[in-house]
Amino acid sequence: MRKTYLSDDSDESDDSESIIKSKYKIIVLGDSKCGKTSFITRITKGYFTLFYTPTKAIEIYRDCQIGNIRCEMWDIPARVKYHFKLSSLRADGVILMFKANNMISKDNVMKIWQKMYKQMPSLPYVFLVAVTHDRCNDRIPGVHYIDNMSTVGYNELLFHIQKTLCI
Repeated sequence: MRKTYLSDDSDESDDSESIIKSKYKIIVLGDSKCGKTSFITRITKGYFTLFYTPTKAIEIYRDCQIGNIRCEMWDIPARVKYHFKLSSLRADGVILMFKANNMISKDNVMKIWQKMYKQMPSLPYVFLVAVTHDRCNDRIPGVHYIDNMSTVGYNELLFHIQKTLCI
């Protein structure tokens, strides 16, 4: 059966197998203006907006759905100093986002993650995501490439997140 991740269209019937089994917590980290909020908006509302509004504080989206799993997504801006107690922060997954055409952006998110993961009680699954607005020929192995202005790469990434978290 086909399950569509970015719309309500699906060939899947509403039977017991498609019942949401659990709720997962996913933290979205990344450099400023790399597309974290646009990514979450695409998942929660199904559209992309051209209007940029910087995220000023941690935003929590409680009812997100990726395939047949429900999740809570935490949008953490790069400039937020982690005032909350990191040792109590538990997550099932972390999405590290960066601009594909800017390796400084990748270095910045990796520095944020290196400071953060040392204080976490258990290590979550980590997904590296490069946001691009054009065809990127120099691809890094193990990195998911998405385009926030279209759906390029989204279904593959969302499918990978769902399958990894449901192991």
